[in-house]
Amino acid sequence: MKTQVCIVGAGPAGLSAAIFAAQAGARVLLIERGAVAGRKLLKTGGGRCNLTHTGTIEEFIRAYDVFGRFLKSALYAWPPQEVREFFHNHQLATKEEKDGCVFPITDRAADVCRVLVDAARRLNVEFLYGRHVWSVEKTQNDFYIVTDKQPVSAKAVIIAAGGMSWPYTGSTGDGYRIAAELGHTVISPKAALCPLITEETWPAALQGIAIAEATLKAVLNKKKILTHGPLMFTGEGLGGPAVFDLSRRLADVLVEGGHSVPITVDFLPETEAAELEKWLLEQCSAHPKKEIAGLLSVKLPRQFCLQLEEMISPGRPMMAAHFTKDLRFELLKRIKHMPLTIVKTAPLEQATITRGGINRDQINSQTMQSRHCEGLFFAGEVIDADGPCGGYNLQIAWSTGALAGKSAAEQVLAPAGSSPAN
Repeated sequence: MKTQVCIVGAGPAGLSAAIFAAQAGARVLLIERGAVAGRKLLKTGGGRCNLTHTGTIEEFIRAYDVFGRFLKSALYAWPPQEVREFFHNHQLATKEEKDGCVFPITDRAADVCRVLVDAARRLNVEFLYGRHVWSVEKTQNDFYIVTDKQPVSAKAVIIAAGGMSWPYTGSTGDGYRIAAELGHTVISPKAALCPLITEETWPAALQGIAIAEATLKAVLNKKKILTHGPLMFTGEGLGGPAVFDLSRRLADVLVEGGHSVPITVDFLPETEAAELEKWLLEQCSAHPKKEIAGLLSVKLPRQFCLQLEEMISPGRPMMAAHFTKDLRFELLKRIKHMPLTIVKTAPLEQATITRGGINRDQINSQTMQSRHCEGLFFAGEVIDADGPCGGYNLQIAWSTGALAGKSAAEQVLAPAGSSPAN
């Protein structure tokens, strides 16, 4: 089987690459090892698909931190607003939530996937499902792709096979293996945007309890790290968006047998300690016969309040009439500055994204083409670039896929003798 552009992986990056390569006039074949496209995409955002975020390209670049400079050209290739316009033009409107997250109006990831697959098919993209790519070999004039069925010959190849998170969706590291066989360095994959495991065991007693808004603080290399958002207690520590964002920042130090990281958690970040103390004193005065956990449960989950009470006054309830200054100090300290020790991340299999992947230095950021292998391109999570929660990682997939697709098509359709720069 012959084609001009062969894409490995039918996730969000692979689908966008297919659409943009086909729009540019290339003949495109998309190989997917699963039975359907977008299996991981269907799980994103709890099945709702947080497909991007609000903000300018420069704001996105800042959010990506150390990866922002590498992603700049890709973001201009398919900016967040144009992603939204694409879905709107395909009869799937989007909506903004107060935190800046953007979802399809239907709250259905399946609708996002359907639009992408339908758009690709209308552009005559050919899909091969249930095909495992064993190897990609570079010949003098093209690539020879070995699958578990017939081989494929292509002028350009785009690797969009994902990382190693959520392997049940098909992300099992195939893209890393292929890239390494073609001479590329793979930065060791690590879990990111995932739960964090604490040295302390008390969070396990609150498994499943959520805090609506929390602020987490850590210090790494004398640099303060702050993350904000919902938090949830797990059987081994902490989860939820605020924790996931912190995990991304700590991923490189929380390796097996590596360093632990002390953090503090503010469970009521919108309320100053003095304001909270004043409120507590007023409540105690108005309700002297009530338990402190009961009074505080209007602001925080009752089970969490009972846990705080047990920490401060083990074995006996704290009553409003006997809520001394020392007890008040201890309670405020635990609400506003709860110390915890992070010992590691959850396993990579449980992570939303993979930190690590194909070394960015070996990829031309203006084309997504390999600097070592002409005609080979990369897109999506397979690249060592990631972002925080809130649609930023899907935007990486859309944008790098679009740029890789455009660039690959330009190369295969270029007149003989000309070649885009690496």
